[in-house]
Amino acid sequence: MRSSRALLGALAGLAALAAASAARAEPYYLIVAGLGGEARYEREFSRYADELAAAARRTAGGEEAVQVLRGEDATGEALRAAFESLAGRMEPADSLIVFLIGHGSYDGDTYKLNLKGRDLDGRQLGELLSAVPARAQLIVNATSASGAVLEQWAADGRIVVTATRSGAERNATRFAEHWAAALSSEEADVDKNGSVSAQEAFDYASRSVAESYEAEGTLATEHPQISGDAAARFTVARLTERPAALTPELERLTSRLTDLENEIEALRLRRDEMEPEAYLNQLQELLVQLATVQQQIDAAGGESTGAGTDGAAGRSAGAETDGAGGGSAGAETGRAGGSSAGTESEGGSSAGTESEGGSSAGTESEGAGGEPAPTGTDGIERRPN
Repeated sequence: MRSSRALLGALAGLAALAAASAARAEPYYLIVAGLGGEARYEREFSRYADELAAAARRTAGGEEAVQVLRGEDATGEALRAAFESLAGRMEPADSLIVFLIGHGSYDGDTYKLNLKGRDLDGRQLGELLSAVPARAQLIVNATSASGAVLEQWAADGRIVVTATRSGAERNATRFAEHWAAALSSEEADVDKNGSVSAQEAFDYASRSVAESYEAEGTLATEHPQISGDAAARFTVARLTERPAALTPELERLTSRLTDLENEIEALRLRRDEMEPEAYLNQLQELLVQLATVQQQIDAAGGESTGAGTDGAAGRSAGAETDGAGGGSAGAETGRAGGSSAGTESEGGSSAGTESEGGSSAGTESEGAGGEPAPTGTDGIERRPN
């Protein structure tokens, strides 16, 4: 019993180390600006797409991970091809970020994204999203009537943002303008960490939308929504350029790190088929290797955090221990888009952890004498203070 607890404690420490210095999760962006229908909207949609693309390239470190479809080029066929390309290129540990700009429609049953030629409906778009292997996804639908897909597109590891509360809000929206502005705004970066999270961008954009209607003295015809977990720790954009390309040595090390993460994920999936002790031993060995490689990356000048995810939305290691042979709950490691340690535990305390019944510096806790700051990720309308 004591040895099992010691092993679990060691694993928790390794998990925290691995998560705190988590390797770069590669962000991939797809930006779609549909037909405007009028010259004014064509100009606006194109401008928003340019602003979003600039933020995406700044964050991803170049053009390779950023695709933009706009106007006449934004057809259903082109969009399908873009998603197929992403499905073939991306790894489970990567993060997918999709921005949809333009006009949408809803007939009381089906949402459609207005494109040149045949439109794509909510079901078709949802299937394309699900075909991408990235466990962490952020989908921002800034079109009119976009609220119709808020629940339809919900999935584990996916954050969905819509410009409207429901499919009944069908007027042209302002949300895309303010969302694009948020990704380059120091004001949106509330925690001043040099990057903008999905929650920060949503709060900034939804507040700006409400203020724009109030300034005009008109009734708001859109009410932005957000659903999904970990929006507060999903990094959408950096405010400064991503560091230069990796050296050959760093490329080798990061490749090895990805391999180890995949091995840990595969082990986690076999957990129920294994004896607890065998599972923990193999997990410990892999976590030691993971931490060692990450230390080598840090020593070689590599960057430890990337645009992407936290332990809930897109955990890379996914290592879990459940107190087999001991009374301890497990550590769950994750690729940290902004979390400190990324471990979750019950009845314990540790810097940078999320805990139940415990307390620590930088924690989100229940029953620890305080309530965590609300994230607004439950799909309920967030109104500005």
